[in-house]
Amino acid sequence: MERVERDTIVPAACAGMRFDQAAASLFPEYSRSRIKGWILDGTATLDGASRKPRDRVLGGERLVVNAELAADDIVEAEPMALDIVYADDDLLIIDKPAGRVVHPGAGHRGSTLQNGLLHAYPELAHVPR
Repeated sequence: MERVERDTIVPAACAGMRFDQAAASLFPEYSRSRIKGWILDGTATLDGASRKPRDRVLGGERLVVNAELAADDIVEAEPMALDIVYADDDLLIIDKPAGRVVHPGAGHRGSTLQNGLLHAYPELAHVPR
């Protein structure tokens, strides 16, 4: 299992936001439902304490995540034909076929655009979903 360990200070710009919304804005590489699960199971804390997803943050709190990613949260690279229209160091334009699912989710673990992109560009593994 892959571990997720994050430790950050909630910025003042997040003051008044719900805990789950603030965490999702700080960790965009993880889905809101995954973050909510971490909050509910106590693996995401504010100032060392478990809180509810709807609790408001003030800004300045220490937000810590120490969780494990389940095997179904890890996206596997998969070879597939991609119609790459343009690519440079900063931009990638793809002509995505209609019906191609963008990223894995319920009922679509593979054959998604994300699976294909990870195969063609392994360095994208660290880019948020």
